[in-house]
Amino acid sequence: MLRVFLLLVLFVTVASGCQIAGPDDPRTSTDAQQRSKWDAYQNGTYEFTIIRGCFCINGGEHQVVVTDNKVSSAYSVWREEAYPAEQLEYFETVDDLFAMLERAREEADDVSVTFSEHGYPSELVIDWIKEAVDDEIAFTISKVTVPKN
Repeated sequence: MLRVFLLLVLFVTVASGCQIAGPDDPRTSTDAQQRSKWDAYQNGTYEFTIIRGCFCINGGEHQVVVTDNKVSSAYSVWREEAYPAEQLEYFETVDDLFAMLERAREEADDVSVTFSEHGYPSELVIDWIKEAVDDEIAFTISKVTVPKN
C-alpha cells in the first residue's frame, strides 16, 4: 500500500509539472547566490527606498542614493527633509545589508530574509538576542532604481 501511495505522489508531481526543490530552486538559493545576482544587476550606483524599523535614531522611511558604492544622499520621507552629509554614514547600502546579514547568520538568535528577483534583500529582520528587548531591527527595501548603461 505504501509503495502505491509513493508511486502515486511521484506520478502526480511529475505529471503536474511540479519540481521537488533542488539546488537551482530560488527558494533554496544561498545568500552568496543572491549577492551574485545583485552584483550582476547593478554597478554601484542606484537609488532605493528603505523602511528601517528599530529603536534607533534613523528609524523610519528614507530614500537613499548610492554613488560608487557609498551613500551620497538620504532623504527622510516622514520628515520631508534631506539628511546633512555628516549623517550619511548612518545609512546602509545594499552591500552593507549583505554584510549585516552575513554577521547576523553567525551571531544573531533569529534571522529572516526575503530576496527580490534582482538578488537584494527586500525584507530583512534580525533579532540579535531573543531574550533582549529593543534589539530587533527590520529593513524593507523597495523602489530600487538602477541607471541604464
